Amino acid sequence: MVSISFLGGCREVGRSAVLVESKSGAKCMLDYGIRFRGEERLPQVTNIENLKAIALTHSHIDHSGGIPFLYKKKKVPFFTNSISLALSEILIKDMIKISNYPYPFGYRELDLLKQNSYFLKNGIRQKIADDFFITFIDAGHIPGSVSILLEVDQKTILYSGDINTQITNLIHSADYMDIPEIDTLIIESTYALKEHPPRDQLEREFIERIMNITDNGGTVLIPAFGVARSQEALLILEKYNYNGKIFIDGLARKISRLCLDYPDFIKNIRLLRNALKKAHFVSKPKTRTDIKKSNGVIISPSGMLKGGAAINYIQSILADPFSAIYLVGYQVEGTPGRYLLDEGIFELKETRKNRPNFDLRIEAQCDYDYFDFSSHSDSVHIHDYIDNLNFKRNTNSDIFCIHGDNKSTTNLARELVNKDYISVAPETGEIYQV
Repeated sequence: MVSISFLGGCREVGRSAVLVESKSGAKCMLDYGIRFRGEERLPQVTNIENLKAIALTHSHIDHSGGIPFLYKKKKVPFFTNSISLALSEILIKDMIKISNYPYPFGYRELDLLKQNSYFLKNGIRQKIADDFFITFIDAGHIPGSVSILLEVDQKTILYSGDINTQITNLIHSADYMDIPEIDTLIIESTYALKEHPPRDQLEREFIERIMNITDNGGTVLIPAFGVARSQEALLILEKYNYNGKIFIDGLARKISRLCLDYPDFIKNIRLLRNALKKAHFVSKPKTRTDIKKSNGVIISPSGMLKGGAAINYIQSILADPFSAIYLVGYQVEGTPGRYLLDEGIFELKETRKNRPNFDLRIEAQCDYDYFDFSSHSDSVHIHDYIDNLNFKRNTNSDIFCIHGDNKSTTNLARELVNKDYISVAPETGEIYQV
């Protein structure tokens, strides 16, 4: 039988890692990310002898950040694509640079990861061991994101990674209608309890709120993840012909420029190119000081206000009743962004390498809100995705619900059991045979 070990991402968002092992002992690691809080930030330790391949769904740190650790003692083929490798390198380097957590790897292991990388095109069946194949399928989450189809010992397993089946401006939505029959599904559950608002309506409200602020002399800070969400916010402004000043700061600058080098992974490269031509890229402290005195839109990481260039603007905007902070990404419980939304207070206690420490607690005088421009499928679309997959006859129709908090994963598993699937929300360290 095929063995599936859940090493992370179980009843939590963070440190995604799934190890699949054939009956002959050949192993493939699917993602190997980190989480941002707590003492144990890497996936659970396991035996990786006979590891034949590592396959990455996408570059976000909660899926890619721990992969260099696997190269401390081994040289294993790393299957990804060109843009995911480029993005992962930037994000992991930034993580190593700014983090105070003592990760047990560094730039040496990251270089080994790059040296062992192999680019795999979507739809191409790749052999990694005897009777063990992987295939990438478009996942619609961020540029380069994929789901992974595994064929192991006559069993077919689909690992969704992070998926999005709804229309966005940056990339095409997930392509899952041609997925062959499967035995087992490992599905993300991030928004399993939530239904996203209609996209067009949300975009119009977003633009109207921004224009109302900037037309009255205020500044809008959009703390956005450097990968995908910053570019999505920029494209919405371009789509609705916003003609005020737009500033892009922090890691979003580098990522935005990088996207132009990979047009095949972008839905409308011309639209993105035009939008970036109109934006002002911020790199000097004096420019940031000048921006605080002007008005317009600032797009800057970090998306959860845990740090990043957005912190350069936060104090002046929080104190200004005419300005606003509009969050556009998932806010993990315990992060400053989540606390701002829940309590109306920004709180950050941080010791930063080579920079002044932050110990802030500020009650927001500005407008603040969350716009659900998610790149994850919601409850309706997760169920639609599952219901459109074909499970083999005489199979258990096993579904494992991961990558969501305890309530999201367990509730989705319960709903699927009620639809006659055999479904469970695994806990970290659990091993299942399929």
